[in-house]
Amino acid sequence: LLVCAVAAASLSGASAKVKIEAMKHDIQQITMSNFDGVIGKFRDSAVSALWFFKEDNKQDVAFLDAYNQIASDMKGMAKICAISCTDFPVFCDKQGVKETPSVMIYPTNPMPAFKFEGKMETKALSAKIARFMPDFTTRLTKDTMDTFITTEPTKPKVLLFSDKKSPPTIWKALSSETVFKRTVKFGFVAKEDDEIVQKFKVKKFPTVMMQRGSKAEIKEMYTGDMKFLALK
Repeated sequence: LLVCAVAAASLSGASAKVKIEAMKHDIQQITMSNFDGVIGKFRDSAVSALWFFKEDNKQDVAFLDAYNQIASDMKGMAKICAISCTDFPVFCDKQGVKETPSVMIYPTNPMPAFKFEGKMETKALSAKIARFMPDFTTRLTKDTMDTFITTEPTKPKVLLFSDKKSPPTIWKALSSETVFKRTVKFGFVAKEDDEIVQKFKVKKFPTVMMQRGSKAEIKEMYTGDMKFLALK
């Protein structure tokens, strides 16, 4: 009985394959034929990552959960995709992929696509993708705040007061979202800018505040989750 159990476990391990399921994973699996439609035509506005995998490769099987975590964390902010080199070996070969797992990052034009060379883990890969995310945020100081608020009065001004020194990934993603970058102005205020913090009576960080109206007379505080889809 024990021999049979060991044999069954061995067989199960040997048959483990990468299986991306729409109901279980946030990764968008693509094919050779829709690469341009999913990634190529959005190069002017969106950052994408593409994981090249072989379905029966142990390293790819082990990488699935880490990559899906990135897809979940960056849902709506970047295109996190995957393609099977088992099904599309010619495409993978044309992309210069010899071994898997391999991830290509596609920044916005005109920057060229490049192979990720760091550790194949969530933190390192997420940081690299975020680094190339477009950012239309205005860093505000006491000298620029009034101009920011009063310029283009028809556009709402959304301010993030943060204890970080630079805008987080979520704020960059919101500022570069297709509709928002044309209709909303995003500002960033660091906690160390005491004069602005005191002027707006901010007591905790992060705080999100929206001002709108011809004279920015309407102020609204955001009280929901600090997540991309919730803020959007």
